Parts: sequence; C-alpha cells; structure tokens
Amino acid sequence: MKKADKLIMNHRVKKQELSTDILLKRYKKRYHAALGVLAAFIALAAFYLFLNYDYLAFKHFITSSYIYTSTMDDIYAKELGTDVQGKYYRNFDDMVIAVVTNRIRQERGDKYTYLYTPNGLTEYKQEVKKEAAESEIKILNSSTLYLHLTNFSEFTLKFMQDNISKLQSRPNIIIDLQDDRGGDIDVMVDISSLFLPKKSIVAVDKFRWKDIAYHSTKDQPLKYNKIIILQNKNTASASENLIAALNDNLSNVELIGSKTFGKGIGQFTLPLKRGYAVKATILEWYTPKGINIQGNGIEPEVEYTGEDILQFALDRIGE
Repeated sequence: MKKADKLIMNHRVKKQELSTDILLKRYKKRYHAALGVLAAFIALAAFYLFLNYDYLAFKHFITSSYIYTSTMDDIYAKELGTDVQGKYYRNFDDMVIAVVTNRIRQERGDKYTYLYTPNGLTEYKQEVKKEAAESEIKILNSSTLYLHLTNFSEFTLKFMQDNISKLQSRPNIIIDLQDDRGGDIDVMVDISSLFLPKKSIVAVDKFRWKDIAYHSTKDQPLKYNKIIILQNKNTASASENLIAALNDNLSNVELIGSKTFGKGIGQFTLPLKRGYAVKATILEWYTPKGINIQGNGIEPEVEYTGEDILQFALDRIGE
C-alpha cells in the first residue's frame, strides 16, 4: 500500500471514530434531557398527589368500602339523574361537582351554576338551535326592517351573517329582543359589532383575575337613520348587553317596552369527561358607560306594554 493511500485510510478511520464519539455525546445529552423531563413529571405528579391526598383518599375509601350501598345509589341517582349501577368510583367526581354546585345555588341563589348531565347538555344544545331558528327578518315597508333575535348563539350569528344584504336594504330597523334571554358573550360582541363603528366599547367583563374590554371589530356594516329596540322583563343577559352597547355608542337608538330582567353576570361552561359539563358564574359585565345592571335592568325610554308594540314602534319611526 502506498504511503498516500495509508494517509487517506488513517484519516477516514479517525473521522469515523470522531463521528461515533460525537454521536455518543449527543445520545447522552438527549438521554439526560429525557431523564430530566421524566423526573420533573414524577415530581409534579407527586406534588399533585400530596396536595389532593385527602380528596383522593376519601374517594377511594368511600367508593370501595362504605357498607350502605343503597344510600350511595340514592345519592348518585338524585344528583346525576341516573343509576350508576355500582360504578361509584367512576362517577364520583361528577357527583361531587353536582353536590357542590347545588350547595352554591342554595347559599347564594346563583341559579346559573350547575352540572350538565350528558342528556341535559344534549337537550340544551338542541333547544338553543331550535330557538335560534325562530329568529326572523321582515320588511315592514319601504323604509323599515324588522329583526327578531331569539338568542345569541353560533346559529344566530350565522343567521345575521347570511342576511347582511337584506339587513342593509332599508334605512331604519326595529330590533325585537322581547323574551330573548341572551346566550354567548362572543356572539353578542360579533352581532353588536355589525351596528357599531370600529373599536367602540361593547362591554367590559370583570373576572377575579383581570378585566377584559370588548371592542367592535367591524366598521359598522349596518348603518341606520333610526334604530328602535323592543324589550320586556324577559330580555336578559346578552340581550341587555346588546341594548347597552348600541344605546351607549349611538345617538339614533330608542328603547321601547318595559324594564329588562337585569342580569349583569356571565357564565362559562367547562366540558368534562363522558359528556358532562359544569357551568359557573365567573364574571360581572359592565356597559360601555361602566354600569353593572345586575338586579336593576335597563329602563325603556318609552314605556309601552300593548300587544301592538310593533305597530307602535313603526308609527314612531314615521313621526
């Protein structure tokens, strides 16, 4: 073998040895990193178990050892509305949530905090969709539209978006929010944004940890010479927020009817396992002018409770 060939071979061997050494170092680093992640996970899990020891110990103890199972059956059936067939451990967390939310309602009178059972949640979603389908738009005459909103849901928002052209066809509008008990806050903001100049304050939500201000995200695609809103004692929550958002930001709004319900709080629904969900009051909302209407409602500018309220409102537009 020539000297040059030997040099080349030695170089290749050294390069191979170097590459193997580098790879080993890399694998060691990855191993130590993975080991560190695993150790951190075990430490966090141990800390979680330590913090929740009493609850977890009680859960295991009572579901596996309590002798009066008929009492357990009765409690589960009462709180969850179903026979758990002896699966006490599996359904224990949901039963506890139901008991706690029931106690909250009893103590504070907060009827909006509760556990949805799978059947209850399914029925609620079906009812929301059915209710939204009753929203309607009618052309009353050459200058005025009638918009009836039955709730604030994803279906109501789609209804509004699908009918923008029709909603832009007249210079005046009557918005009927009678018996509209509200719904989704984000949907309310999106619908309010259709009527308001961009960046207008729609509402301010006050949580335990921070305040969040909602602003109009659109540039007022729906502009009217006159807006009349019909309201009554069952106009609540997101409906009241829409009223306040339009009335506080625009000068061409008139409120007709009776005092609204007065719901100045909001809820969030947290999905759980196996089709359950828990709903709880987590915020107070304030109008653009900084007023919380909880327990007070919104007074109409023109009080009117007659059955011909729509005609009454139409006549006022014509004045």
